[in-house]
Amino acid sequence: MSSADPANETTPDTGNKRRRTSGMYQRRRAVAACGPCRLRKTKCDNVRPTCGFCQRNGGVCTYPDTSNDFSTYDPASLAILDRINHVVSLLEARPPPPQQVSSNCEAILRWPIFGGMVPDVHSFILEIEDDDDPECLGQARPTGLGNMGRGVQEDDFMVLSKKFLAYVHVKNPVLDIPDFKARVKNAIENGPRWDGPSCLVLIACALACLATPFQPESTLSGTPESMRSSASSSADPDTAQAYYFAAKKRLGLLEPSLLQVQCLFFCGVFEMYSLHPLQAWFYFNQACVQFKNILWRRTQRRGPDNISQKTRRLEQRLYWSCMKSECELRCEIPLPSSGISRLNYPDLFPSPPSEVASPVARPSALDILEDDIQPEEETSWFYYLAEISSRRMLNRAISIMGYHGEQAWIRNVAKVVEKCEDIDQQINVWCLHIPSQINWQNRERSGNELVHYIQNRAESCREWIHRPFVYYVAHQPPDDPWIPRVKPLAQKCLNLSVELLLEANPHHRHHGTWFMARAAMARALLVLAAVKSGRFRLPDRWRQAVDSATWALQRWYGEAPDLRRAASVLEDLVGQIL
Repeated sequence: MSSADPANETTPDTGNKRRRTSGMYQRRRAVAACGPCRLRKTKCDNVRPTCGFCQRNGGVCTYPDTSNDFSTYDPASLAILDRINHVVSLLEARPPPPQQVSSNCEAILRWPIFGGMVPDVHSFILEIEDDDDPECLGQARPTGLGNMGRGVQEDDFMVLSKKFLAYVHVKNPVLDIPDFKARVKNAIENGPRWDGPSCLVLIACALACLATPFQPESTLSGTPESMRSSASSSADPDTAQAYYFAAKKRLGLLEPSLLQVQCLFFCGVFEMYSLHPLQAWFYFNQACVQFKNILWRRTQRRGPDNISQKTRRLEQRLYWSCMKSECELRCEIPLPSSGISRLNYPDLFPSPPSEVASPVARPSALDILEDDIQPEEETSWFYYLAEISSRRMLNRAISIMGYHGEQAWIRNVAKVVEKCEDIDQQINVWCLHIPSQINWQNRERSGNELVHYIQNRAESCREWIHRPFVYYVAHQPPDDPWIPRVKPLAQKCLNLSVELLLEANPHHRHHGTWFMARAAMARALLVLAAVKSGRFRLPDRWRQAVDSATWALQRWYGEAPDLRRAASVLEDLVGQIL
């Protein structure tokens, strides 16, 4: 009978020892002292990973060839290390990601033709912004009651809400208008409360204090200083701040909801009206994140998705407005994404409200004030849908033509020409589908604000897709075989740039004012690149167009330090080239 008593198991049979496999390293006794003990020439106890001396004295204990000593590793650990090393080698062998061309003015400043003439600017606004010093931003908020203009006046709610609908909401119709009017009426009768509806009404009133009627460029004259003084007489920024502060006091009290997303979104719009793009991005980003969270929570519920058609339409508008606003800022400033564009939202476009889709009788006299400002709701929706489609079209253009950086414009000029022609045809199709209410074609340049901006969108997109050819002609040798083919395309970019500089009207305050001022600088840089290269037939009035860009920056640089810096760089460049 065999015994199971361990005492009887004296010396194990050497024949039963586990054999080493080829996947194991020979175990060997560590005989080398650690680094500190070797320097002290003292005996080391060789304890791993830290010897006794180093542990007692807080020293950094290192052993020679530690990184290659796998003698204590079992086969499973060795297999894992082998796979990790394989993954690391694959990652190191990958080429760097292709550089994508930005459409902003800083990217043009980095063109080789301006080498040595301008400072290396990554981002005007990020190099100026200082979170710890609001005075550096030119955005110090008024703190005393003396800076608050008229202050919050409940008697003004109705008039200001009408201005908001006519001048602000008409370009971003993300509210249900009957609900908004009911909230305004409640705030007038009961005073603003500490809730979401009152927060929304106060933000709307703040925006109304900054918004002014649109004036065509032809009616404007004078210097940037005179334009600033005339604009200050129609807008009321001090009172706007009073309403905005009151709204922000309530903003932090709101529970996650579509109403909270609406409030966050219009806080971002207010900051854009105030030419504070980084603060605007904070609110737009928060609106996007909260919207994502709302949709995610809904997907976790069991049962059918029983949301009303009204709520569904509000969601659609908020999704597209938040995504578009964040996208526009990220095209100008290297900012992180909220991830809203990766939601794969199912609706390609927001649905208009039922009153627009199925017109009903006009509002009764009870809904109309004696100084009524009637927003064009149908025209507003045509504009809104056209804006969304144009943004998507421009995003595709930037993604397709700017993916591999400016050097790809040189290496693959034939493909760039082909892509430009394809996207230009898409723009033509888009223009053919613009409704007559906002269509600028076959008529004189319109004084209607929405028509003006839609025309600007189309021409801006055409200008951008022809920009690579200005780069090509300016930087390639004159005898390059592709010059005769691309030069007319480059000339078209210059003509569009000059036309936009003379007609774009960046002197009107609205959500896109900051973008238009920066676009003016970008187009002026294109003209200056053409002048410096000496290879173009310059368009008529090109010098006046460059001056218009300088004026556009000067008009707003009192409120935006980054535009002041941009104006300084542009003026210095003009002085060197002209």
